[in-house]
Amino acid sequence: MSAYDAFRRTHGEPTWDDIVTGHDFGLLGTEEIQGWIPGDGSAATRLRALTGEGLRTFEAHLWAACAEAVGRTPRPGSLRWSQAQDRWREALLREALATESTLGQLAARVERLYEQVGCPEDMLGMLRPSQAWSGTPATVDPLAVQQFLNRTRPTSSHRSGSNS
Repeated sequence: MSAYDAFRRTHGEPTWDDIVTGHDFGLLGTEEIQGWIPGDGSAATRLRALTGEGLRTFEAHLWAACAEAVGRTPRPGSLRWSQAQDRWREALLREALATESTLGQLAARVERLYEQVGCPEDMLGMLRPSQAWSGTPATVDPLAVQQFLNRTRPTSSHRSGSNS
């Protein structure tokens, strides 16, 4: 399942904040984003139309379309960015737990999530990262992952960056 599908399964339709943040983390490709874009503003239309060499300016067009739709673009360090990051983290952790896998495979998925999306302090206890220099693989505590997710659920629904 793609990151986009995992997100939708957990949170429903993404907002502009979720799309911009997901793109910045490398979770969403240009085609997924172009297929998602709501509205028919001029910036959204230009973003949908990008192909070939024009994709080099994709990120600038994405920011412009987001600003056109919701008034501003979330950036690292902002509350909107942090909330979208939390939603991605939750969706990907839920997907990792739901996927049939060994503990080693789950540990690898959680470690990849740590590296790609970041790790807040309250997630630190669920994973012992791999140590390439010693050949030690990552280990994960699935119960700690589930406990973390149980804590995130009540606050994960706060969403801004509407799609209108």
